[in-house]
Amino acid sequence: MKRLFLYIICFAAAVCSNAQEAWTSAGIPDSLKREAYSVIRDYQLTVTAQSQKALTMHHHLVVTILNKKGEGHSAWNCPTSKFDKLTSFSGKVFNDQGKVVTKLKRSDVSSSQYSEHLASDVQHNYVTPPVMDYPYTVEYEWDVKCADGYVEYAYFSPIDHEHQALQNAQFVLNVPSGTQIRYMALPRNVEAVKQSVGNNDQYRWTLKPMCGIIDDGYEEEAMFIMPSVIAAPKEFKLGESAGSLTSWESLGLWYSRLAEGRGTLSPADVKMVHDLTDHCASDKEKLAALYEYLGNKTRYVSIQLGLGGWQPMSAEEVGKTGFGDCKALTNYMQALLREAGIQSHHTIISTNYADLLKGFPNMHQTDHVVLTVPHGDGKFTVVECTNPRLPLGYIPENLAGHEALQIKGEESTLIRLPDYTPETSYEELHAEVSLHADGTSTVLYGCDHYGARYGAVRRMANLSEKERVDVIAHWIDRKDPKVSETKAVEANGTVPHLDVQAKLSVTYGDVYGDKIFIASNPFRKLSAPRFRNDRRRPIVVESSVAFNDTISIGLPEGYAYKSGDSADSQTTAFGSYAYSVKSEGNVLTIVTKVSLLKGRYDASEKDAFLAFRESISKMMQKKLILEKL
Repeated sequence: MKRLFLYIICFAAAVCSNAQEAWTSAGIPDSLKREAYSVIRDYQLTVTAQSQKALTMHHHLVVTILNKKGEGHSAWNCPTSKFDKLTSFSGKVFNDQGKVVTKLKRSDVSSSQYSEHLASDVQHNYVTPPVMDYPYTVEYEWDVKCADGYVEYAYFSPIDHEHQALQNAQFVLNVPSGTQIRYMALPRNVEAVKQSVGNNDQYRWTLKPMCGIIDDGYEEEAMFIMPSVIAAPKEFKLGESAGSLTSWESLGLWYSRLAEGRGTLSPADVKMVHDLTDHCASDKEKLAALYEYLGNKTRYVSIQLGLGGWQPMSAEEVGKTGFGDCKALTNYMQALLREAGIQSHHTIISTNYADLLKGFPNMHQTDHVVLTVPHGDGKFTVVECTNPRLPLGYIPENLAGHEALQIKGEESTLIRLPDYTPETSYEELHAEVSLHADGTSTVLYGCDHYGARYGAVRRMANLSEKERVDVIAHWIDRKDPKVSETKAVEANGTVPHLDVQAKLSVTYGDVYGDKIFIASNPFRKLSAPRFRNDRRRPIVVESSVAFNDTISIGLPEGYAYKSGDSADSQTTAFGSYAYSVKSEGNVLTIVTKVSLLKGRYDASEKDAFLAFRESISKMMQKKLILEKL
């Protein structure tokens, strides 16, 4: 018996030693270490659903931090809310010899409900382990329990950071036998291995090892790069609400039912609607009047309390308090329009994803709500209710061209918001340069911004003089420009735009003997990207834009441009540019026009894409020589 007891002790010690040895950096293949700051050694997620409203999630995560650049990869964070609670936590920190140097327990978990949302029940549970000599390994194990409903089993995406490799990961889902589920594995179609385990159907996804993701610029959204699995029930319950994820239309029906009975206005608001609109000659005038009223009366406050993360506040409550989140303000505006006899629709959209997953409705791609007001011609006006200071109908760049779910009850449908083109999203730059013989200059500068470019700089209208000076100085590709007399003139007509104006004192030319060298366009920074030679992922340009610049240079007395007029242009699948230099008397006029097209291009087109962008960069930086007479 004693010999058997000693054998058991020795065997247990050996198992423990082997487990610790497994978390040394020596256990990581060299192929995964290349350019990695950390490696996910193992991530096991097991989700067990007891019913449509109850499930448990068991996580086991092991991360090796290879160097200082990966330090932020060691932290643990687990957000919870009204619908899910953290029920257990433990952790260990190993040195590179596999020895446990620190143990973590539930009392080491810090919690915070601080959020950018002023009304939120989301609690962030987090641990920041002590910094060790590199490399070192952190192991976490925790459980989360959900008892009041859920809309998905999990979004399993083990890689959280750039330069983080994946060695091993597995997602196991247990559901009551016969439960209908839906799942999608991205970016690769990883099929689930299904088997019966007792009274459950078990699904198992094993993710392949993967080198660290390196953001090379012009990338797709992380969902389409990082390995992940989304799994959800076809029918779900959330609190007292029930819905279906069989189609985007069924999701729209669920949302529509959540909003039922929440569109009643207070008597005061009813009266206000008629006071503002009864004299209007058209629905367009009514819409404009009520949009202005929305802007004067309400402010945006995000609300993420229980079902309030999906269900809008009542219109009467918004009218009473004067605040609401995107759902609430959209619902309120819809109620105002309904009272004025104008039809409109809540429209669920993503601020990140231009395309919704076809045939796979999910909550990860819907984080915002706007209102769409249909016209008789089949088109519609987009009303962004969270920021009614924007011109009516203006579509922010993070929504333009995005697919969205227009809520019409059982007839909810997918639509796409209008997108910007180089003809509708552009900048018109004009600069009048008075150049002096020492290379210094005085410049009257103006740049008018349209479309998405308007949205990008609209805040300039509300900045102080000093703040505008700092921003404009950053735009100029010359050393220490002195900026003064700034203006930001906003026009909110049919085509809103913002004209930024300033007076500049800047060293415009470099003097060498009897010659002055000047750049073709120092007001525009359009550098070429740098891609890795082994890039394999598509090149994604998320928006279209055009830059139309005219620079007139008054030459200093006694100098001339002797090279003669010239022109150059190029048109490609990625866009186009045109360049011209014209000399008349003592004025040199340089015109540069650039059009960059939105698109998704195969990695095989990398060299052609880079060549085009480099041509533009060289065009902007091209040196012109002025010679002394």
